[in-house]
Amino acid sequence: MKNIKTLLLCAVALLAVSCQSHQMRIMSYNIRIGIGMDNKTDLQRAADVITRVNPDFVGLQEVDSVAERSGWVDQAKALGEMTGMHYIFAPALERSKGLYGIAALVKEKPLAVRNIHLPGQEEVRTFLVLEYDDYLLCNTHFSLVADSRKESVEIIRQVISEYDKPAIITGDFNMLPTSEECHKMDEMWKPLSDTTRFTSPANGATRAIDYIWGREGYEYDVKYYEVVDGLQPGEKVITSSYDNFGENEVLILHK
Repeated sequence: MKNIKTLLLCAVALLAVSCQSHQMRIMSYNIRIGIGMDNKTDLQRAADVITRVNPDFVGLQEVDSVAERSGWVDQAKALGEMTGMHYIFAPALERSKGLYGIAALVKEKPLAVRNIHLPGQEEVRTFLVLEYDDYLLCNTHFSLVADSRKESVEIIRQVISEYDKPAIITGDFNMLPTSEECHKMDEMWKPLSDTTRFTSPANGATRAIDYIWGREGYEYDVKYYEVVDGLQPGEKVITSSYDNFGENEVLILHK
């Protein structure tokens, strides 16, 4: 099966801000520098997945920028051109004679962009914040080390506390829903994705480590949520829908 290796999350969220409403399709996608399950690098396949989902915002993880190992391609720029979206790359560190980090694809350009480095005992991580008039859209990729993840949760709390507006964060958090650091996230964020749905690894998911969260104190009406592993023609996609999300969760599976 020729699809990108890592799973993506997709949620359509109705973001209510005082008297205004913003309906957005939010997507989190670890592209693993474009390497598919067939071990071939092909960004067009990732772009095809994004195009089919048609999101307003995509948080991308594991993205190369002009690195030797991925053919000297500016991957965020290339995906932006392939999908017709604006791109923002947030480098975390140098890798393979180029840069490596996370990125975002958006339909609407942000007013401001911040890239805040996060701790990682194995490698530096980063946190991307896109500011709009009435909300924030964020993306991150946490460390594999629990202590670093705990520190990252606190850094993100401090950064978001500087803003008086709702926020949505996507990412590969490398933490289980039962972990201490995930419980710390719950103090400031409410899950918009289904934390019981496994997202990793792609070839037979056994755990949830990828999430979409909304800042506490604001209302988010989630219309539906998907975990998608390919979106190739003819493949089955399971969609989980919610009624009264956040209080009375009713999981409905569609095939």
